[in-house]
Amino acid sequence: MKLLGINSLLLICLGFISCSLINKDEIVQAIDYDTDLNSEIYSYNKVSLLSLADIVNVADEYLVISDSDTEGFIKVFKLPELEYLYSWGRQGRGPNEFEFIPLNEINTDGNNIIFYDFGNRTLRKYEVNDTSLISISDVPLSFDGQTHTLTGITKVKEDLYIAENGASFDNDMFEFIALEPGVDQPLFYFGRFPETQLTGFEKLYEYLKTTRSSSDGNKIAASYDYHNRIKIFDNEGNLLNDFIVKDPEAPQPRESQKFQYRSLKKSTDNYLYFMGMFEYEEKIDENLENFRTSFEQWDWSGNQIYRAKFDTPIHNFTVSEKYGKIYAYSVLDMSNIYVFDLPDL
Repeated sequence: MKLLGINSLLLICLGFISCSLINKDEIVQAIDYDTDLNSEIYSYNKVSLLSLADIVNVADEYLVISDSDTEGFIKVFKLPELEYLYSWGRQGRGPNEFEFIPLNEINTDGNNIIFYDFGNRTLRKYEVNDTSLISISDVPLSFDGQTHTLTGITKVKEDLYIAENGASFDNDMFEFIALEPGVDQPLFYFGRFPETQLTGFEKLYEYLKTTRSSSDGNKIAASYDYHNRIKIFDNEGNLLNDFIVKDPEAPQPRESQKFQYRSLKKSTDNYLYFMGMFEYEEKIDENLENFRTSFEQWDWSGNQIYRAKFDTPIHNFTVSEKYGKIYAYSVLDMSNIYVFDLPDL
């Protein structure tokens, strides 16, 4: 492979593509598990949940849960008492309807909630109140030459969203594409894939990740499902840190089996909150009724502060630092919301 000189690298970095010239790899040591987190169960009988998907804290005022209900795929609860308020959202092609239900990748902005309508490649923003969701704006999020639906969409700032890259897109050596709503040209690409023979969706799946940004929009975190690592970028796509986690819970990977590590569920200005799996995919599927995930709290400097197992099988959660709570659900029991105390550290 021909090596580029330093002048060539500088020209690339100062141009359309954002990169970092410095290798920031750092080995961090995972901490031991604390005692199990004990749940408090909130039952509700006014609403049924179907095929649960996302769970989102909206400005510490509302808990929003999405599911596959075509007549109300958004369920809204009042925080902190978890009073059920209403269901909203209809599948269809009329006003305020969605041709495809946006189950995942729900972003928030203050009291607003933002869906990506991949049917027409549009960000749809709504204000959440006690009685309904009120439409604020519909703005395109796409780029010229786009051939696939955007995935992993994360709001960083009002004028900056990021999405996964690499599935037959241009510049597919980069993991992310940065976009401005309403602008049909990418702002930049960033996050270089490791060298691999994989291409397209096979490469995306191998490096499947979840992303979140800090509340102030200054940093972006990426957590890799099948690789025990966490990357931190600034909002211009420069790599700040690449943390490789050394963990006795993680065995040597087997070539024919996928081992799942952790998924990033919530971020604030100070902390990152992960759900840990730490098991082979087929074993999770075989033992879903008994498989218990874990809760991890990290800071943005790569320090793991806390981790513990949930006392019941939990499959998704969000966090309210204001109320000191973890709000979670289990696909094994869709009539309850599980609430855990956020560790007092």
